[in-house]
Amino acid sequence: MLANYLTIAIRHLTRHKLFSLINIACLATGITFSLIIGSYVINEEEVDSGLRDVLNQYIIKSKWKEENMGPSNTTLGPLAKTMMDEYPNLVENYYRFDPVENTVSAGDKHFRTQISVGDTNLVSMYGFPLLYGNPRKAFQNNESAVVTEDFARKFFGKTDVIDSIITLQTPADGNKHDFLITAVLKNLPFNTVTSYTGKAYQVFLPMDVNQYFQGGDKADNWSNVFVVGMLQLKNGALPKDLEKPLSHTLEKYQPAFVKGNLTVELAPMINYHLKNNNNAVQRMVTALSLVAGFILLLAIINFVNINIGLSTYRLKEIGLRKVFGGMKFQLVTQFMVEALVLTFAAALISVVLYELLLPVFSQILNTNPDHFWQFSIDKLALLSILIISVGLAAGIYPAFVLSSSDTVPAIKGKTGSAKGGLVLRKTLLIIQFTLAAAVFISAITVSKQVSYFFNKDLGYNKEEVMILSSLPHQWDSTGVIRMEYFKTLLLQVPGVKNVSLSGDIPDGSPGGNSSIYPRSNGNFISPEIFGADADFAKVYGIQMREGIFLQNDNGSYAPGNIVLNESAVKALGWDSAVGRTIRLGGPDGLLETIVGVVKDFHFESLQKPIQPLLIAGLNEPFTRSYRYFSIKLNTSDVNNTITEIQKKCKVLFPDAGFDYSFLDEKFKSLYQSELQLRKAVEVGTVLNILIVSLGVFGVVAFTLTRRTKEIAVRKVLGADVRNIISIFLKEYAKLIFISTLIAWPLAYYIVDKWLENYAYRIQQNIFSYLFVTAFILITIFSLITAQCFKTANSNPVNNLRVE
Repeated sequence: MLANYLTIAIRHLTRHKLFSLINIACLATGITFSLIIGSYVINEEEVDSGLRDVLNQYIIKSKWKEENMGPSNTTLGPLAKTMMDEYPNLVENYYRFDPVENTVSAGDKHFRTQISVGDTNLVSMYGFPLLYGNPRKAFQNNESAVVTEDFARKFFGKTDVIDSIITLQTPADGNKHDFLITAVLKNLPFNTVTSYTGKAYQVFLPMDVNQYFQGGDKADNWSNVFVVGMLQLKNGALPKDLEKPLSHTLEKYQPAFVKGNLTVELAPMINYHLKNNNNAVQRMVTALSLVAGFILLLAIINFVNINIGLSTYRLKEIGLRKVFGGMKFQLVTQFMVEALVLTFAAALISVVLYELLLPVFSQILNTNPDHFWQFSIDKLALLSILIISVGLAAGIYPAFVLSSSDTVPAIKGKTGSAKGGLVLRKTLLIIQFTLAAAVFISAITVSKQVSYFFNKDLGYNKEEVMILSSLPHQWDSTGVIRMEYFKTLLLQVPGVKNVSLSGDIPDGSPGGNSSIYPRSNGNFISPEIFGADADFAKVYGIQMREGIFLQNDNGSYAPGNIVLNESAVKALGWDSAVGRTIRLGGPDGLLETIVGVVKDFHFESLQKPIQPLLIAGLNEPFTRSYRYFSIKLNTSDVNNTITEIQKKCKVLFPDAGFDYSFLDEKFKSLYQSELQLRKAVEVGTVLNILIVSLGVFGVVAFTLTRRTKEIAVRKVLGADVRNIISIFLKEYAKLIFISTLIAWPLAYYIVDKWLENYAYRIQQNIFSYLFVTAFILITIFSLITAQCFKTANSNPVNNLRVE
């Protein structure tokens, strides 16, 4: 019986080649895009799924009374350990770390490397696999190091590097310190623990009696609010069970500047990657899933529309089957088999397209989805369910409608449901036009918002600024003097206009913050803090509102001088700030004098409003952690200038390597997810329009075939080509008008919700909506006109003779 169903299905599909090809093309397009987006979504949702006991893993998040009092993704150093020590009935384990970046040396190789300084239970707690070493004791002592497989190959050309030595410069004193490699991690998929800041750590050092910071255990200091804290709860324990214990522990141990200003909460590790950074990945996943769903829905609508239209060709077949004893179940099965055969044919094509397009979308989405042959059983099962679901969804309505036709009218080729089928077909076309318009409008808005990011006046000049980050970290007065000498050497390089040494740059990730107290009252604010030299404003073109930027015109600089931005002055309630003094860190903290106020500039992402900012000289005791040279170039020969800079680096810092970037590239990375979304939605928009156009082409082609005699009669009665074409255009104009009434408010709501995530955003305007409507109208009308023109110009006598 199944063989008969398949034979009839193939015969029917080959008889109507054009419509079968349209259906296959639309379904293949929809399945391919869904396959790509589905792989991306699964990869993103599985980021942390491989961690041991991940459902009991949580990250301690900080909620400060004022946003700038401290970071939200770190917490007090000893908190995680204290929770396990004092509440062992609730907490199974803990892990803390502090991510840093420094130059690592091995022999004559020197590379800038991401380093994680943390607790020694890293491997045992999370179940990370080792190539070499003892998984129960990966760190042998406080001078041990665990490295990744890629790191071992990069530095040593092999993976078995147990007992090899790597050297790091300790930032506190600038001395070099050796670490013995005692374990090698297998290459790990991206996860939160080993890539918390978005960059994969390659070296792991012990935090206990730490040799890197030269200051003991950084996580043993309750005043340190910059440690990432993670907890593993006991089976059955829930975050709400720790609310009171966490509050009690904070009350018991928190320092004075934290008291009353901090609460903490536990964020589940399982979806932290999706929820982090203001739900950036989750928004991306949701948006792309919706676009993929829309594309697939449009393909299914095309299938239903065309099959409803083709139903009249099969009415006599259905009637005769019923006369000879055919049951409704058999008829339904026949039509469902046809839909599934066509869907499986589209699926085979989609697998080929998936492999061909995988490199393109991997670059667009910045991910590495599996090849088809690498799919797990679970993914293959999901793909099978998707294909079968699409086939059933596409075929179920035509199957039940056709099988329910009355026998006598069906034998005569008439159907009592023609009106209902026409209404459904028009409704489905309205849905298609609505979805296409909504996605198109959204794509235009996303594109405009991203363009706004790159065209907005940021308050500083990011062009032709080279960032040199491979600096030896000797964070003391001697180190600053050494860097100032190197700065004079850089200024001698032809093509270098100016140079600034700083601890921070406007790349969206300021280094820290503190509280400042005006002497006139007890109110305080918590600005971000930049450490920089006096040339920082010149390199970046930052404008002064009043006063000077740290240094007088005669070149003199006095310790204790600071600069605020306009937002900080406003937050303090002042009109003018120059000459005023403040206390840093507390009412009795360091006394600082405000010598200048800079105009506001965007040192963070445009997702956030400009925050209060304090800029201090690098010789202040709280700003010596310099990390960057910002080099303003003024040359057409950039490559030679970079080569000369590298030569000077090798002379003065032979063990520091040479790592550089350009500020405009760093700025671009701030909006990586938005850029990916723009590209993906643009592709989705093109596919939406393509599928809608193919659907309209198929429906119009079928309609013209059915109405050939009607057109011929109209011509005989005096209608010209223009009149005939206008009949069809009016029908579709009504549908597009109705879809516009639905699409505009729908698109406005979706776009407005997306724009709410940005403090600085574009305003929606009517022109995008009008453009999309006009584009769809012109595209559909062009298709209809092109198809109608041939039929309207044909000889009516020949058309009237055709049965």
